[in-house]
Amino acid sequence: MKQLSVLFSEFSRQQTQISRPLKAVIKLEAFQENIRTIADSAPESRVLVVIKADAYGHGAIELARAAGESGELAVSIPEELRQLRNAGIQNSIWVLEGPFSIACLRDSENVVWVLHSLWQLELLRQALDAKMVSSLSVCIKLDTGMHRLGFSAAELAEVFDFLARHKGITLTCAMTHFAMSDEPENESVMQQISRFDQMLTPYTDVVNRHSMANSGGILFYPQTHRDWIRPGIMLYGGKPSPDCVCALKLRAVMQFQSAIIALHHVKKDEYVGYGSTWKAERDSLIATVAAGYADGYPRHAKNGTPVAHINPQNGTVSIVPLAGRVSMDMITIDVTDIENVQVGDTIELWGELLAADEVAKSAGTIAYDLFTGVSKRVPRVYM
Repeated sequence: MKQLSVLFSEFSRQQTQISRPLKAVIKLEAFQENIRTIADSAPESRVLVVIKADAYGHGAIELARAAGESGELAVSIPEELRQLRNAGIQNSIWVLEGPFSIACLRDSENVVWVLHSLWQLELLRQALDAKMVSSLSVCIKLDTGMHRLGFSAAELAEVFDFLARHKGITLTCAMTHFAMSDEPENESVMQQISRFDQMLTPYTDVVNRHSMANSGGILFYPQTHRDWIRPGIMLYGGKPSPDCVCALKLRAVMQFQSAIIALHHVKKDEYVGYGSTWKAERDSLIATVAAGYADGYPRHAKNGTPVAHINPQNGTVSIVPLAGRVSMDMITIDVTDIENVQVGDTIELWGELLAADEVAKSAGTIAYDLFTGVSKRVPRVYM
C-alpha cells in the first residue's frame, strides 16, 4: 500500500497544471527551423507558409506569429483569414480557395485572393462597383490536370479580359496544384508542368510570376520552385506520403504525449479491449494510456501500431505495440518487455521519438490526417 501511495503521489504531482496527462507539445523553434531549411532548398523562391486547417492542427495564430511579421502566409478559407486578422496578424495572407461571397472581400488589405472559377470574377466586380474596396490583389489558379479547382485553358481569355477591364485588380501570379508530386519522376507531374507553361504562353506579358511547388514539388521537382513555393506538411515535420523519402532534415513540430494511467496483468489466451480483437499469446502486462479517438488518435489503428514509452529514470525509449481496439478516451499497449513500468510513465503517440508518418502508415492513413485530427479538447502547450 505504501508503494501505491508513493506512485499515486508522484502521478498527481505531475498533473498539477493539466488535469489529464494528454497534451500536444508544439515546438515553435522546430517550426521556424523547418521554414529556414525549406527556404534554403529553394533559394531563388519566396516561401508561402501554409497554415490552413489551424496550421494542420498545430494552432494557426501561434504559428503565424512564429513565422515572423514579414512572412507570407496562406490559409484555405476566408474564415481562417478573419481569425488571423482578429488576432492582430497583419502579414500578407493568401486565401487559397478565394472568396465565396462579396462580404468576404471587405477585408482585402494585404490579402491575395486565389481565383479558380468564373463566378468569383463577378464577386470582384460587385465589390469594386460598390466601392467596398478600391483595390484587390489576386492569383489565378489553373487546372492542369488535377480537375479539382482551377480555370481551364478555354476560360483564360475571359479571365484576362476581365482583369484588363478592371484597373483596381492587381494580378500577383498564376498557380497550379499537383496530384502526384509525392512521387519522384512521375509522368503526370511532368505533364502538369508542361500544360501550365503552355496555358500561360499567350499571356506572358500579363503574368510572368508563378507558384507551383507544394511539399512534393519542393522535394522532387526543382523546376517547379518558380517565384513562390508552398510548403504544407513539410513545415510540421511530415512527409507528403508515408513511403516517400525526404532528403531534407525536418523536425517534428508536434509531440503528441500522454501517460500510462493503469496497468493490468493479462494471462495467456485472455483478450483486451472492445470486440476482443487482441489475444495474449503469453502472460502479458497491458498499460492503459489516456488517449483515444475523441482526442484524435486514429480509431482504425491496428494491433501492433507503434507507440513510444519513455523510461522516467534514464530516458530510454522503447517502441511497443498497440494491443486492442482504440476506444474513445483510451488505448491499451503491450509493455510486457519493459522493466519497471509504472503508472505515470510518459508515452509519445507521435513526435520526435516516433514519426507521425510511421504511425500513419501503420494506421492506414497519412500524417495530414493525424495532425488535423487532434481534437480541441487536447491542450496545446507551446514551447
